[in-house]
Amino acid sequence: MAFGSLLPPAPAERRGIPLYYDKSEDETRRDVYERYDELVARQTALHLADEINDGYPFQPLVDYMRTWLPHREQLAVADLGCSVGRLIGDAASEHPSWDCYGLDFSYQMLRQARDYWVLGETVSANLLRFGYTHDSFSGKRLPNLHFALADAATLPFPDGSLDLILNTFLIDRIPDPLAAFQEWKRVLRPGGRLICVSPLNFLKREQWETYHPPIKLIDPLVRAGWQLADLTDPLFLEEPMDRRGNVVRWRTLAMVADRV
Repeated sequence: MAFGSLLPPAPAERRGIPLYYDKSEDETRRDVYERYDELVARQTALHLADEINDGYPFQPLVDYMRTWLPHREQLAVADLGCSVGRLIGDAASEHPSWDCYGLDFSYQMLRQARDYWVLGETVSANLLRFGYTHDSFSGKRLPNLHFALADAATLPFPDGSLDLILNTFLIDRIPDPLAAFQEWKRVLRPGGRLICVSPLNFLKREQWETYHPPIKLIDPLVRAGWQLADLTDPLFLEEPMDRRGNVVRWRTLAMVADRV
């Protein structure tokens, strides 16, 4: 099967990025990640600027995921909420026979990701305000990686088409996480794997009441048929904020679940 063939024809496209969700003006206005200047710059600094950070700040996240990646030559992999594409870009680069997809809800993140990982362009971000001296980074050309805009709870993939789903810093931003898990089970093949890492930093009081502590989220998943292969809580991650070394320390829950 050709790379990228799991995505059906999209109803719309913008600058080479298939659009599987028609965002309203209000949704675009409320989506903080559509404010290209600041948040895309921060995501670029975090995920694409290893040279200014003396390495990848989220290396513990990469190490955790690598521990649980299936060891097969052929895999169909999707990173949901991929931001500027670091995790799925690394996977596509290290495994050139894998069919890789990065999906996000924000066009501006996807534009930066596609320019860097697919077109091999030098991308820029205004990092001078954070004290950094570099603001442009050379990209790669990965033929086995495709990006698309979609709602993580309503995916464009066919039933049972994916072997692996990754997502990080996502489930606490989804209105109904349990419905999203059901959708992810739909698109995973039997035996497929989900690797999920989140600080569970919910935005609404109702979500805190429903899903905290984490057992309130995990127990329904097990009862719904997911088989837990690992549960690590906490997995600490540090996100640099500026050249001085100020950081945000995230206390994440890391989970590996298989579709049995």
